[in-house]
Amino acid sequence: MTTFALNNLWNYIEGLSLKQKDREWLASKLLEPKADDAKTAQQKAYVKETLTRAINEVKAAKRGEVKMMTEEEFLEGLKVEGIV
Repeated sequence: MTTFALNNLWNYIEGLSLKQKDREWLASKLLEPKADDAKTAQQKAYVKETLTRAINEVKAAKRGEVKMMTEEEFLEGLKVEGIV
């Protein structure tokens, strides 16, 4: 965040009528450690890999190199996996 945005946020927070308990809660939230950065990076890498693979499969299907499954086949696969 920029200094300007942080100052605006601080002005907003100061404008709230917070009781001591509310201020302590807010402070604890601000001091909580961030989510595990390694896990987040791992999840992003997985999503990127999955989307890249899907895009490449669609491109290959458009070139006639592979046959895409139908909606019915896709739904049946979800049922077999117990997702639907």
